[in-house]
Amino acid sequence: MNATQSLKNLQTDFQEFILGQRDTGRMHKHLAVTPGLGHEARLDIYYQAYRLRLRDALSEAYSKTHAYLGDELFYQACAAYIKAHPSQFRNLRWFGDKFAALLRKQFAEHPQVAELAQFEWALGTAFDAPDHPILALSDLATVSDWETVGLRTSSSLQFISMRWNSVAIWLALNEDQEPPAPDSIDSAEKPATWIVWRKQLQAHFRCLGTEEAEALRQLGLGQRFADVCERAADKNPDIASEIGGWLQTWVVDEMLAGVVEA
Repeated sequence: MNATQSLKNLQTDFQEFILGQRDTGRMHKHLAVTPGLGHEARLDIYYQAYRLRLRDALSEAYSKTHAYLGDELFYQACAAYIKAHPSQFRNLRWFGDKFAALLRKQFAEHPQVAELAQFEWALGTAFDAPDHPILALSDLATVSDWETVGLRTSSSLQFISMRWNSVAIWLALNEDQEPPAPDSIDSAEKPATWIVWRKQLQAHFRCLGTEEAEALRQLGLGQRFADVCERAADKNPDIASEIGGWLQTWVVDEMLAGVVEA
């Protein structure tokens, strides 16, 4: 076996060991006998260091969730997540994409925990969303036919349904204050719709009314602006006078990326 193949085998065996796919026996042939720590102890250092780095990545992405749960509960959740979801990413920034889903099961009796984590992840992904041109108010003056035009939403725009005061909890933790007690915010059994997006290199968030949230969501799905307006007015005629204000707010707050001509 040449040196290149030998190195490749070592790298493959070490990777599979670190990921927990094989026992330590496969690695013993690669280790020299030295005084002090034995093979198992030396390998365990690397095995645990990798998992600590994954845990650190989760803590960085979910710092407020970490603070809310405390070290013990958060680290237990991290251990369960690392075991259930081995990293598939070259960049650890994206490793925690399913963490909120795990928390939803692990803390089923405390749903605000998963909502808090979901909100944190959305803030991070909004900041990291791809760059693109931003629609300006002056661009609207160039629209020749509002009957056929569509409006493209920002790549950073995300919709989150919230049933608890998870955003209030995040705000308190962000100010290093005692978070409020969990409280349901359902209105007529309907969850509140929050949006998260990036404006001027900073993540922003806002709670929307049902009609505005639905209109903005439909634009993001490629519906023509005229059709969105008509559908909103059909459901609630009083909304017709508000749509112009919505559009101005969406543009000023950099939620729209461009005009789509039919």
